[in-house]
Amino acid sequence: MQNDKTKDLIHFHFLVFLWGFTSILGALIQLNSIQIVWHRMFIAYFLVGLYLFFKKRKKFFIQKKYFVQLFIAGVLISSHWVAFFYAIKISGVSLTLSIMASGAFVTSLIEPIVFRRKLSLKELSYGSITLVGLIIIFRAEFDQYIGMSIAFLATILSVIFTLLNSKLVKEKLSPTSIAFYELFIGWFMLSVYLLFDSDQMNSLFQFGKNDLILLLILGSICTAYAHVGSVKVMRNLSPFSFMIIINLEPVYAVILSLMFFGKNELMSFDFYIGFILILTAIFLDSLDKRKTVIKKLTEKKLHL
Repeated sequence: MQNDKTKDLIHFHFLVFLWGFTSILGALIQLNSIQIVWHRMFIAYFLVGLYLFFKKRKKFFIQKKYFVQLFIAGVLISSHWVAFFYAIKISGVSLTLSIMASGAFVTSLIEPIVFRRKLSLKELSYGSITLVGLIIIFRAEFDQYIGMSIAFLATILSVIFTLLNSKLVKEKLSPTSIAFYELFIGWFMLSVYLLFDSDQMNSLFQFGKNDLILLLILGSICTAYAHVGSVKVMRNLSPFSFMIIINLEPVYAVILSLMFFGKNELMSFDFYIGFILILTAIFLDSLDKRKTVIKKLTEKKLHL
């Protein structure tokens, strides 16, 4: 079991790196956020559907009692991605991903409500450090407050989606089945929206060869593969641990953005102070949780 958890941790770090790369793809693709997500979800659900059809056809069937949860999760993930790419388009990769690092703080507030457990004072204290970091970033880059606000909305949607998904996984549903229905529902709801927006619908397929290649990478490797993989690792990772690792996404993304876009992604000195504070809170919380796990294992061995 411990070995499985280690493998899932390593695997999830790689998946988070891929998610960090999606921000670069979103900045490069010459479509708006809704159009990017529509293509992303279509490619992803199509590929996952093909896999299920040829490999695990029985997995297409899910009990009706889970449909409402899957529907909500599908709407949440599509809304999260739309907000995420929109924030990147108007505020850039570094700023958007730094705000997304507040996920652990948001989780520490929402998770106890969802799972009916007491609020952790330690999690709240680390969350307070995160909050200070966010305030510094908001003050340093206040002219980008709209993009930062949308990025924070994307964070909230991501946290709620993660918590809902963790409940579905605990119901012993196939991760691939969960991913298929969530991706399909998200794509379908975006399609319904586009039916009432003729301008976006008419320009949905107006892109060049480079954009097509980037969309295929985004939909296949960074979505179909990464989404199924992320659902799988939830079997051995707690929602808070899940969000802690997700918070490394800004680190990967900021490094990648500097490599791809250079000086255009350089931010103010205060921004990096705030960003470092957020990363410090993540590190301290991870260290604390590691000590707690070691302590529990030691106590268990002593009782044996």
